[in-house]
Parts: sequence; C-alpha cells; structure tokens
Amino acid sequence: MPTDLIVSQNLETSIVNRPSSSVLGLMLLVSLSLGCKTAPTVVIDDLLEPLALPVRWIPSDADLAAAELARASLISGQYDASTRNAIGVEGPKPSEQIADSGSPVEPAVEDALVALTRIEPGKDNDALIPLAIDLRNATLDDPILDREQSRKLRARFSWLGRLGSRGRPALDPRLRSRLDRLIDDDPIRLAKRRQFDDWHRLWARTFNAVSQPLGSSLITGFILAPYQLTNSIIHYFADFSNNEALSLTDRQALVLRQDFLLRHPDTALTPTLEAKVEKSQILLEETLALRHVRAAETALDQSESELALHHAKAAGQILAPHPDENRRLRRRAARTETTSSEEIASNTRLRLESLEAIPTSDASDEFRTMSAALARALLTEKFDPSRLAFRLADYREFRMANDDDAGDLHGMTEFLLALKQHERDDDEGARRRLGIVASLGVDRSRMARHAQTLLDDTWQNPYGAFERLERAANREELAWRLAGEWVRRTRYPNLPTPLAYLIDTPTIAITIVLAPLRALTSPWTGSPDFRRAPSLAGYRYLRRFPRGAKQREVIDWLYDYEYDEKRWGRALRLADLIPEFDAEDRAELVEKMTDRRLVGVDRVDRRDNRSSILKGLAREFPDSEGGKEAGLRMRAEIEDASAQHIRITKSFMLENPNVSGPKGLGLNPRLLNDDPSDGELHPDGVLLRGGRALEILLIAENGDKDDPPESRFRKISKQRLSQLASALDEAIQLNGLIDVDARQSADAGRDVYLERAALGLTEEIDPRPTAESTHVYQSLRERYGLVRGRDSILPFDLVLRGSLDDLTLGAFPRWRPPRKTPDAFLYR
Repeated sequence: MPTDLIVSQNLETSIVNRPSSSVLGLMLLVSLSLGCKTAPTVVIDDLLEPLALPVRWIPSDADLAAAELARASLISGQYDASTRNAIGVEGPKPSEQIADSGSPVEPAVEDALVALTRIEPGKDNDALIPLAIDLRNATLDDPILDREQSRKLRARFSWLGRLGSRGRPALDPRLRSRLDRLIDDDPIRLAKRRQFDDWHRLWARTFNAVSQPLGSSLITGFILAPYQLTNSIIHYFADFSNNEALSLTDRQALVLRQDFLLRHPDTALTPTLEAKVEKSQILLEETLALRHVRAAETALDQSESELALHHAKAAGQILAPHPDENRRLRRRAARTETTSSEEIASNTRLRLESLEAIPTSDASDEFRTMSAALARALLTEKFDPSRLAFRLADYREFRMANDDDAGDLHGMTEFLLALKQHERDDDEGARRRLGIVASLGVDRSRMARHAQTLLDDTWQNPYGAFERLERAANREELAWRLAGEWVRRTRYPNLPTPLAYLIDTPTIAITIVLAPLRALTSPWTGSPDFRRAPSLAGYRYLRRFPRGAKQREVIDWLYDYEYDEKRWGRALRLADLIPEFDAEDRAELVEKMTDRRLVGVDRVDRRDNRSSILKGLAREFPDSEGGKEAGLRMRAEIEDASAQHIRITKSFMLENPNVSGPKGLGLNPRLLNDDPSDGELHPDGVLLRGGRALEILLIAENGDKDDPPESRFRKISKQRLSQLASALDEAIQLNGLIDVDARQSADAGRDVYLERAALGLTEEIDPRPTAESTHVYQSLRERYGLVRGRDSILPFDLVLRGSLDDLTLGAFPRWRPPRKTPDAFLYR
C-alpha cells in the first residue's frame, strides 16, 4: 500500500543517516512485519486515477472516406433539383441503380461507398464496410427495398464465415441486431406469422386434448382412459364457443396489413391485401358488435335498460359500414334496442306518475293550516316523541272526521315518526318502525313501499345492508367450499346455461366429493375474500351512526375480520374503540403493525414518502420496538439523504470495464483486483449522490464483504463526471443491442441527471424528492442469477401432473402454444 511504501523509505533513510538508532529501526521493522499479519486497511489515497490528457488523433484514409460517405448520406434526398444545382449536389440518375434492385440511388453516396471499399481496412476497421453498406441502404426511400438489401447484407457476411480477419466477428453485434430488427419488422411477414400463430395455437389445443387425458390415466392403468378422453374431447369442442369471429392474432394481422397499405398503396400485393383486409374487417365488426349485444342482453337481465340501450346502439353503429353482412346479429341488436327503449319509456312514465302532485284546491282552510303546522313542526322543531305524537294524533283525528278518503293514517304517522328517529340517530328505533310499516303491505298502507325502499337502501340503512351482506357472504362461502369456482359461472358462458353445466357435471361432482380435502388445504391454498362487502357496510354504519345502537356489535365483527385477514393496522384502530381491550394484546398488535409497515417502507422509492411513514410510526408508537426502529431508520434516512442515489455495482463495472476505466470513472484498478490486501471495492460499488458528489464504497477493514461498507466521498470534476455519464450510456446502449435482457428500466430522474452530467450542468442541484433516482446498475448475473432460463428446443414440455381435485397422477407431453407478443394487450 502507498502508506507502507512511504514508511519503508523513511525508515531506510533513518538507518543510513543515524546508525545509533538501528535498534529502534529494527524494532520498527518487527512491528511492521507483525502488522502485516493483521487485517488490511482500506485507507487508499489514490482511489481515482488522474484523467489522461486527450491524445491527438490523425484520421486515416478510411476515416476520411467514411466521413465523406456520412456527409453524402445526410444530404441525400433532402433537396429538390433547383437547390441541388445551387449548392452543387448531384441528384440520382435512372441509370445508376443498386444491383438487382432497379431503384435509383444517390450517385454521391454510391461514389463514396465505392471509394471506401477500395481502401484496405485497418486493424480496427473490419466492421467498416458492413456499416457503410447499411448506411447506403438507409438512404433508400423505399422501405421494402431497404429491408431486402439488409437481408442480402446479413446473408453476405454470414456465408463468408462467422469470423472475419484476425478472429473478430464478421458483423458487429450492434449492426447484426439492427439488421435483425429491420428484417423482422416486415408487416407482411409479421401478418403471416400472426395467422400462423393462430393455427399453431389450434394445433396445441388439439394435441393437448388427446395427450393430457391419456397421460393422466397412468395411475389407473388406462381403465378410465376412454372416459377421460371422451370428456376431454367434449370440452375441446365446447371451448370453441369462447372463440371470437376474429381472433386476437388475426386482429394483429389486420392492423399490420392496414399499416402496409397505408404506407405502400401501389404495390403488386395491393389487390390481394385489400381483399384480405375487407374480409377481416367484416369479421372484426361481428366480433365487436357481438360483445356489445351480449353486454346489452346482460344489462337487460339486470334491469339496466339505459346501459342496454347504449350497447345496442353501439352494436348497430359498428355494423353500419356493411349493411349486407351480419344480418342475424343486426336483427339481434335491433331487437335488444327496441326492448330497452320500451323499458326506458315505461319506467319514465311510471316515474312521472309517481311524482305527480295531488291537487288540494278543494281542501278547507282549517286543513291547510293544520297541514302547514305539522310540516313546520317536522322540519324545525326538536324531536320530542310525546309532543310529536300529540300533533300526529290531532292531525289523524281531524282527517278521520273530515276526510272520507283519509287512507292509512296509521302507516303515514308511523312513517313520519321513523323519519324523525332516523334523523336523531336512533337507527334501531327507526328500523323497527319502518319494519312495522313495511310489514303492512301495499294493500293496507300506501307507505309500505316507501318504508321498504328505505330499509333496502344501503346508505340510509347500513346496518340492514351489513346483515344482508353477511348472510349472503356465508351462503357464498358455503357454496364455494362445496363446489369451488363453479358457483360463480361456467367455463362456457356463451353456451346455454343448462348445456354448459351438463358438460361440467363430472368435474362439479368430483369437486363436491373432495370438498373436505380442499377445506383442509385451504389455509395454504387461500380463498376469496367473501366478507369484503359486509365489512364495507359495517364501516359505513360506523361512519353514518357514530352513536348507533349496534356500534359494539359491528366493531367486534370488524375486528375479528381484520385480524383474520392480518390487517394489523385496521385491527389496531378497531381495538382502540373497545374500552376493555387487553393491553398486552394491543401491544402485540402494535408490534405486528409496525413490523408490517417497516417492511413496506423498503418498497417505497421516494425519500419523502419513506420519511413520512417512519416519522408517523416513531411519533405514534414511541414506546414500541417498531417505533424505536422507525426512529433510528428515520435518522439514518436523514443522514443518508442526497439529491441522487444512483448506484453502480462492482459486478456491473467488471462486466463493463469502460465504465470504471480511464475513459469512464477512472477508478483505481487495484480496487477491482479481488485482493483485499491493497484495498477492494465493496460489491455495492459506487454511488452518484447528485451534483459532482461521488461515494466510493470499500470493503471494511476485516475484509468481510457481508459487513457494511466504508464510505469515501469525493467531489469529482465535471470532465470525469461527463466521462462516466457517457460511458454508462454507451455501455447500456451496446448491451441492449446485443442482449434484450440487458436493457435498463425507464427512470426519468436518472436520465435527466445523467444527461445534465454529460453536459456539465450539475452545479445547480434539484433537491425535490421527485427528481431523485434510486436506480441500480447491476450486472446480468446479479439481475438474473447464475443461469437465465431459456426455452427448450423441443416444441413441447414433459409434464408430471398430480391433482387432488380428481385424484389423478400421470405424465404427458404438453405442446407449448405460441407466446403472445408484447403488444397483444392492445388488441383485446
């Protein structure tokens, strides 16, 4: 180490100049030799190497020719004839064509390419000719011709040999990747591939429908093979009912062909493609219109006539471009539209009749006065049951004596009393009175239907909704425990319901028989949350009636529900509403809740959000272990805060040496030589802290990589930071072109900082938490492990399958269907 070297030199000088101190020097040597046996230190003065001065570069003939080709390519096709004559740029001539293409090219581009090919390439210019040819191809105005020439270029340098001169690859990996993308991005070929994927998927379904039942019957000695094979074939054909007129892959092919015709309207393929597009367009209209018709019919079954009318009209508009096609579906949509329109008209008429005011012009003045007084009392006076009952009794007596058509005055007065009780938060008394009125029936009381409406309203009567939803949840859970997912819907919703259930009858029967076994395994397999709906109604009741009569009952139920779901925070809030809740149980809840939130903090990217969570835990639960840990982490968060937190791991720098080398960060090579005796970089690497601040993480003095690293901070120069940003960008671009898995995720804060760093504009620091990036540059091994998963070369997988649902065990080949493309979600 540098310190050791300095000490040795001083020691040698001391011995030579002062012989009398030889004993002291010998003792010092002994102490140094003993010190070498101790753990190495991490103190290194020269963590970063000095920046190298720029080397004067003299361009070669090949460089000059490449620059001339680049100039000619950049100005090709950019000027009209008059401008070309003015600036002295020669335009293309019909006689000058690419071989076997028939397409004119710029003579300046072709001349520059010929001049470059005549120069013998240097040792570093093996890939210059393919790059030059690719640049020439890029100047072509015809994408089809560009793609064809790229295909020839790739084939030319492939059959010449995988290796070029001096053992280097014939094609640069970046150029090969670009050519592959350009060639593969052929709309016609992609459309054919998408249609082939449809047939491939059909073949996979057919193959698996036969192989799976045969392989699954091994345990029974093929005794059940005929039954299982027949059942599988029935399901195979029934599954076609879920298919749409135009499949997802066919929709992708349609868009690709439409895009090709839009860009190239006049080609030899135009008539054929237009016919295919027209046919697919009709099928697409059928697919989309059928979705709307089914949605309209479902809405009609649920008495949502307005929604049904909307879907029916949408189906008609989709089918409008081709009036002679899809006639059956058109009649179905029209019939649904007519039915929904009639229901809307009927509902509107009934609503107007129910809101129609009854004329009271023939009423006496005394009746008007008494009615107005009763209305004022109901609206303005405080609720006094005895006084209100007295007023209602007077009103009832007057109506009975002077009105022959007084109707059910008992139901009316009880309804009014229930409303006043409801307004006074006497929810239990109001429900009781409304229940009495509703039980009278519409034949005995005109207020019965109004009372029943209030009882059924989930907001006006949240406790009633809580009870109903709890009973419904118990029924749904019991049905699910018995029949599983079959209680929700069948696998074939487009078939008639009886037929769909008939097809699934054997599977449903086995599911019911094995219900006890599923109940035993449910704690590990999980189950749906059936009590979510009643819990929402319970919380609504607590909010709607803070002093309601059923508060404690609802709180106890909600606490048990949240505790079973391991939602410790909600359970703690509910426990605080229970006066006699045990203190030890509450302390246990606090620890569980704080532990859960501390684990969640690690998944929060923004430091202000992390600080807010930690501060809240530390302040609200200062006496708990979790609160203390939150306070310590909060302090560490504040001490570690910086404008940026971009980390580059050691493994990434070893995988990309240009990042840490002289053209990048300029890190001392001794920090990467895996020798702890002269200092070593920690696996966490280095940190960009914002501005020009750099934190270098070194292995601790004991040499253990698992221990926390020791930090060394440096304020680097603008040039060094610019070099590092450029080296990072170049490494990421190169790796992404060679290996798709090496591409980095999107991070706006990281990109903005590195772009400003490359330009030397990092003096003005952006302290906003939203501008901070916590991105980590990791190597492929760190991201994916030692071996990345790859698809088998076989078109099928060998599956060993055992099922507790039907007690089957077997092995069979399963044909792999084609994978969906990344943009498949756009065509759903």
